[in-house]
Amino acid sequence: MNITQNEIKKILIFKLCCFGDIIFLTPTISALKKNFPDAEISLIASPWIAALKNHLKYVEDVIIFNDVFEKNFFKKAIGTLSLIRVLRKKKFDLVFMGHRKSIFGLIVKLSGIKYRLGFRETKFLNLTEKFDSNIHETKRYINILKANGLSTGDKQMHLLQRKNKNEIKDSNNIERGKFIIGIFPFGGINPGTEMDIKRWDIENYYSLINKLTKDSKDYLILLFEGKHVCEKLTKKDFAGNVMVKSIDIDLISICDILVCGDTGPLYIADALEVSTIALFGPSDPRLVAPLDYPERRNLHQYIWKKPDCSPCYTPTTSIDKSNKKYWKGNRFLCNTGTHECMKEIMVDEVFLQLNEMIKKIKKSHE
Repeated sequence: MNITQNEIKKILIFKLCCFGDIIFLTPTISALKKNFPDAEISLIASPWIAALKNHLKYVEDVIIFNDVFEKNFFKKAIGTLSLIRVLRKKKFDLVFMGHRKSIFGLIVKLSGIKYRLGFRETKFLNLTEKFDSNIHETKRYINILKANGLSTGDKQMHLLQRKNKNEIKDSNNIERGKFIIGIFPFGGINPGTEMDIKRWDIENYYSLINKLTKDSKDYLILLFEGKHVCEKLTKKDFAGNVMVKSIDIDLISICDILVCGDTGPLYIADALEVSTIALFGPSDPRLVAPLDYPERRNLHQYIWKKPDCSPCYTPTTSIDKSNKKYWKGNRFLCNTGTHECMKEIMVDEVFLQLNEMIKKIKKSHE
């Protein structure tokens, strides 16, 4: 099935959640705009990612859909039927499906969308490519375009910087010129999913901060709290060069480097050209970790000890909640009960790697 370019006036990106997953799609969104420059692009997503709305280049509208996460079957069914009516009314010509769930394929087919791109494993789509579990997430999406005769361009993840960085610093009483280290010790909680096994122990982050504050007063540490009730800090008596802040996109953008696990803020930082050190355990960084690009000044490194049981959070296990070895309800489990993959990461190792990264970043800015 060939796509007739002059037919494409309205494009829908179907990816409900979450921050990282949608950011992985930004190179594909740019490529779609390149192929269909006159088309209007919309995104359908859950309320969880509302903060991204104004930072997504080429996305003109965001349709919020949350009923898919309803536990009540009838509410979910009514919400789905309502969504189909909305999509039919909007008359999309092409949809890019970011999920591997056939129910979503059925939704877009019933919505009357002629061209339906996505992974071959998703039924009811008609322009597909096999899901390759061995390549980076961004490349999987790009491969769908390639397989269906569409051109690709910039493969870097990106978000729009909406506010001036100095204005952000001034409004938060942050001295201009300070080297800023962002630390986010949480993550792993999304609508319908709990994956706190991706977290490095909070006490390790506290130890890292103590080492940093003793080592130098030349930089500021932004220690971020999350939005969820379990992502609040119990300890707040830090040295003067540590500020505790609620995490948001603007504050991530002013960091010179961000330290965190496999979670949304990591990918927000990458897309805003902020350097990162990522701590991986259950998931495979070769599939999702930020990538270095020669034309960008930001740098990326990850620490992954890779015990025999890792990775356990894979493209297969992540979507099969019927697998009791890994899932208990909506909670992804450490199937060995040891959390070895994260416990093997030592504070001194992170501290040394961070110091090396800081030197490289400062040198690149000279």
